[in-house]
Amino acid sequence: MGFFKKIDKVFASSENFNLMERTEVDIQIEENIKNVGISKFAESAYGDLYLRVNELGGFLILETITVSATNLKTKKGSRLTFIKDNEVLKLESDEHKIESDFSDTVKKSVTKIDYNISAEEAEYFKEEKYNEARFEINGKELVFSVITS
Repeated sequence: MGFFKKIDKVFASSENFNLMERTEVDIQIEENIKNVGISKFAESAYGDLYLRVNELGGFLILETITVSATNLKTKKGSRLTFIKDNEVLKLESDEHKIESDFSDTVKKSVTKIDYNISAEEAEYFKEEKYNEARFEINGKELVFSVITS
């Protein structure tokens, strides 16, 4: 697939998401999320993706928080895909019912979603650096660029 076809595909898939105007409020939101131990993993013009691996009741989960200008709601769950070269890790959300917490004051939505992962998959987040993350919900896709340290 040519470069411009890839660009067109990204814009077409993201057109259902609102562009996120970045303000000083974003710095405050990011600091609040960091205070609970979740780091910013990826970003796009449509939102930011935060994540951490955690253990809950003896099971490993990938906790994610998406901050965007789009209020999300579904009863069908979501998919999160991580891509690095030819390696792909696809995760299905733990819950099917997903709903954002939207703030009219700051015009941002915060969406918390957990994904069950194995111990082997958890290691990928310690060692591997992914190039991109794709968040899919309600047949729409949001592509994030992974932040490099």
